[in-house]
Amino acid sequence: MWITADVNIPQQLLDAAAKDEVVFFVGAGASFNPPANLPSYNQLAAMLADEADESRPCDDEQLDRFIGMLPDNFNVHKRTKDIMRGDDIHCNSTHEAIVRLASSVKTPRIVTTNYDLLLEEAAQKQNCDLGRSYYGPAVPIGSDFSGLLYLHGSVDSPDREIVLDDRDFARAYLSEGWATRFLLKLFETYTVVFIGYSFGDVIMRYLALGISSHARPRYIFLSEEDMDGRDNEWQHNGITPIAYPSANKHCALVRAINAWADHMSLDYNAYEKRLPGIIENGVPKDAVDLDYASAALSTAEGAQCFVDIIERKEGQEETVKSKIKREWLSWLMSSDALREVFTERGPKTQNEKILLDWFLVDFVQKPEERDFVLYVLCKLQSSMSDWLFEQLHECVSYCISHRDRRDLIPVFTVLMTSMQGHSAPSVLDEFIEPSLLYNSDISPQILSLIIRPYLKLTAPFRGNGIRPRAEIAWPYDRIEKIDNHLSFDMKKMALLAESSLQRASALLQAYQDENEYSCLSRPSIEPSDQNLYVSDLQSMFVDILRDYAHGHKDQQDSLIYRWWNSESALLKRLAINTIAFSDWDANRKITWILEHDYLFDLDAHHEVYMVLKEVAPSMGENSKKNILEYLRNKLDSLKETYSDERTALYEQFDVLQWLLKHMNGGMGNWPEAQKWKNELARKYNFLPREHADFHIYSEGVCSVTTGITDEQFIDILENCPSVIEEKMFGNQDKTVKFDSLSINNQISEVVSRNPRVGFTLWELVNRHKESDAVQYSCSIIRGWGEASLDDEQILVLDLLKKLLPKMGQDEVSAVSFFLNRQIDGEKITITAKTLQIMSDIALQIWERYSSTFSASKDQQWQNDPVTYSLNCWPGKLAYFWMGRIRWRYRQEADSWNGLDDLEKKMVRRFVDDEGDFSPLVWTALLTNINMLHSLDRENTESWLPDLMKKAGTKFIWNVMLPNPNLNIRLIDIVFYKSCLDEFKYLSHLDDYKKQGFLLQVFWIVTYGGLEDKRRAKLLSKVVTAGNGIYAPLFMDRIVWAFKFRLDSKGKNMVWDLWLHRFIEDRHAGKGRNWSEKERIAFAELIPLLDEHLKEGMKYLSDNFPRIMGRDFINLIMLKNIDDIPQECAEAFIEFYTCLFKQPDIPYVWRVEELLQNLIDKFGIGKVSPLVSLARQKRIISDTWSPSFKGGAA
Repeated sequence: MWITADVNIPQQLLDAAAKDEVVFFVGAGASFNPPANLPSYNQLAAMLADEADESRPCDDEQLDRFIGMLPDNFNVHKRTKDIMRGDDIHCNSTHEAIVRLASSVKTPRIVTTNYDLLLEEAAQKQNCDLGRSYYGPAVPIGSDFSGLLYLHGSVDSPDREIVLDDRDFARAYLSEGWATRFLLKLFETYTVVFIGYSFGDVIMRYLALGISSHARPRYIFLSEEDMDGRDNEWQHNGITPIAYPSANKHCALVRAINAWADHMSLDYNAYEKRLPGIIENGVPKDAVDLDYASAALSTAEGAQCFVDIIERKEGQEETVKSKIKREWLSWLMSSDALREVFTERGPKTQNEKILLDWFLVDFVQKPEERDFVLYVLCKLQSSMSDWLFEQLHECVSYCISHRDRRDLIPVFTVLMTSMQGHSAPSVLDEFIEPSLLYNSDISPQILSLIIRPYLKLTAPFRGNGIRPRAEIAWPYDRIEKIDNHLSFDMKKMALLAESSLQRASALLQAYQDENEYSCLSRPSIEPSDQNLYVSDLQSMFVDILRDYAHGHKDQQDSLIYRWWNSESALLKRLAINTIAFSDWDANRKITWILEHDYLFDLDAHHEVYMVLKEVAPSMGENSKKNILEYLRNKLDSLKETYSDERTALYEQFDVLQWLLKHMNGGMGNWPEAQKWKNELARKYNFLPREHADFHIYSEGVCSVTTGITDEQFIDILENCPSVIEEKMFGNQDKTVKFDSLSINNQISEVVSRNPRVGFTLWELVNRHKESDAVQYSCSIIRGWGEASLDDEQILVLDLLKKLLPKMGQDEVSAVSFFLNRQIDGEKITITAKTLQIMSDIALQIWERYSSTFSASKDQQWQNDPVTYSLNCWPGKLAYFWMGRIRWRYRQEADSWNGLDDLEKKMVRRFVDDEGDFSPLVWTALLTNINMLHSLDRENTESWLPDLMKKAGTKFIWNVMLPNPNLNIRLIDIVFYKSCLDEFKYLSHLDDYKKQGFLLQVFWIVTYGGLEDKRRAKLLSKVVTAGNGIYAPLFMDRIVWAFKFRLDSKGKNMVWDLWLHRFIEDRHAGKGRNWSEKERIAFAELIPLLDEHLKEGMKYLSDNFPRIMGRDFINLIMLKNIDDIPQECAEAFIEFYTCLFKQPDIPYVWRVEELLQNLIDKFGIGKVSPLVSLARQKRIISDTWSPSFKGGAA
């Protein structure tokens, strides 16, 4: 916990103090500052030497021995007591802080090796009762100690009882051993904190004698100066350093001790004074405030105070209060201290119960927080604790039943159907063969129970609030194409498909507050290239029902009626598709569509157009009349639907054009429709859409347009610019504007292809002051950014320079985009002159606007800093400078002399300047670190340590994962240490980035050029971090590298370099026991070891893990048997023997294929015992027999 801005006290130590299990050891450093002014042990030795007229001790001399060697007729003990009494010696702020801290613990316990009585003076001054005082050698029992102990005697002790020289220390710690016996019990019973000691102190050498293997944790407050790279030596002695800055006479230490005392004394009233200032601004970035809040929430009084403060009504708008509440709850769910309560277990303490009750009462039971409750379910969908699931179920059910909270139906639906590990069905892909779906012996009812849909929640699109999106997922999704439906019971399959789609629709409708739309997930009911990315089980059900309806003409009427009257959007569309291809006549089909008012339905748009296409050739006059009348009457409704007259008219035009296009005999058969269509085209410049049967047509990406082509846009702009201007800005009469998104997209597209058009638009747009004008200007700038400007480059840059003094954030973003795209464009010509102008613009933007940038609070960016940096202007500007460096290198490769002064200046500013922009520009530097280092090693190494310190380990790896690009030198100077530090933060990474980090560890230990000692330390961290939870994941990454990245030569190198020793240590249980999960992962590595397979197997044969499920199947489906050397045959077959000997092995049909491959490789003689075992275990069928190459057994 960051107790102050300078000092971070380990939580384990804070917990020990809270449990009354701590002892404070006080050394000479505590009495150094005025008004005490007492000497250290080193200074004391020098003073005594001076008095005895002897030479002072050498720097490396053992001081206790030196004092013992002073003349016998010089009474060092008496003189020491005299020096420590002094003439005007009084307690200082350090003594007062230590006494205050010790008194804040339930039982004060202080052991001091000082001879002065200043701790007692400090206690009297502050009216603190430290309890009984003891003086060595009359020490109390170490396991039951309280009070104040002068371990080495005091100024009031007889000379013979003062522990001062080497003979005194020998008696106390060796021959008589009274100090050692006391310390052994003390260290085994209590957590110890050393204050006022340094590494070279004599006492630390003797105190080590009192440390047993059963000792509790020990800590020492050390100035950063005293640390001086010795933290490993302290750790070796079993003592954890707590660093603080030594400036201003170690005042940071006094502040930290007093802050700790304040922390120990906290109660509800104390929390109420400080927590409001922390809570009201949301989760703080300041480590001290954040740790204070964490500590408060770990207590019942603090948790209750937090809830009371955050739920107060006065002084805040509801929207602000709700935002703050949500931010804090999100933090609680992700914090190390409380994550388990949401994901693994029920509350164990009162504070945990208070906070979970806060969620249940002030979120679940508040209608305005419903969407955030869904957000919580989204976050916990795969990891909610049993306790929380039960409480939510009870709470939500009660609110719906007794408080009429129908708004909680979506929450109830997700809880009861879609929470993994609770109500969602188990994923079955690995356990069910695809052919099972078509097995006529299994009824549709049974299959529908096994394969039922559930809701998969995902984060909302940016700007769409906090309510998660929901899509249908299935427990089984391994679909194999059915080549011939008639070979299966299609009626059974149709029943299963229909009931499954109805269930899926019911789930979506229960979750959504709006109509169900299915066209985005399945654009077309019939086969289409628009269904390219649709291949799931749901889509297969659609195919089955469509083909069933088309193949059973006698059932079409009943199917249409049933599907239309269902609540499923897909089934309704299937009904219309069935109508389109049914035996109904054209008049009946058209009448059905018009009577059901479905001609302009958005979801069934394509299916309705298929009906129109089918009826067009044979429409009667009555149908034509009815369609035209319907179109006229529907115009007002369409205007209301689209809020845009032009779009409404375009919908009419599309229907007319589509029908006329597909009529037999051409368009002359329907002159009224032809005339109306032509009038619309002439008046509104409508053109036939190529794919009018799709509202959104995908050609790589989905696009929404203005309805006119780019060529038409340019033509109208050049010949009748007022038309474009009216469509862009509207007028006071009735002109309806273009859709904002579509026109801005088209402006950028047109300008990128024809940069000169941008100047015409620029002049037009700058005549307007409306808010739209800014967005149009930004679109023009972005278009120029994508263009090959050539002759226009200087003109564009001149316009941007004029814009600089008065830009808003949107324009700053657009200009930054322009600079970044231009410098990175491979086909764009840049001269030295234009480069200078672009650099000047970039520099001015930074100087004028960097301080005005405000970062998004959207949490979706927390795990994707790279994408965020690419979408915010400070990041784009930083990437411009990276592009500038690359451009210069390409131009000057033969004479390259490193970064120029301007580049060095900007990189340094990106590191040193501080603001909301910092994470964005740091991201640009980190993602280009290898390039920067290779192009200017000296400069990069001058600022990289500062960047690492400022950005912090957690941020750095979040940026660089999953695929950091680091050279050996970078690993050596900063990233090796950073890699070690990152293990503290791995729990905050998503699974994909965890895998990326552990794979990076693999590459570092393999190719990072590490010395054996450093490699061993990193591998040890893999095993011990998180109490061993990452070791299996690391083994998984080794398997991945062996399977997909290393050839035989690479595998041999890794095995010889470090993997052999690593596996040997894991087998021996060094660091942590070799867990079952880790051994399972190693089992998958065994077949990949090639010539080292035999060595690898010896580590597993004596402790073979229990391998089931996917892991078992992976080993059965092995594809590299041909790579196994013949000399490893016995070990390889032993491996599968161990695998098959496990209890309850299921029948897996590919076992027979595996055995056949083994026989082909090694011969029946070696494999026959394994075949016999497989038969005995019923893993293969009794009738299976191997085939032999050439037909011979």
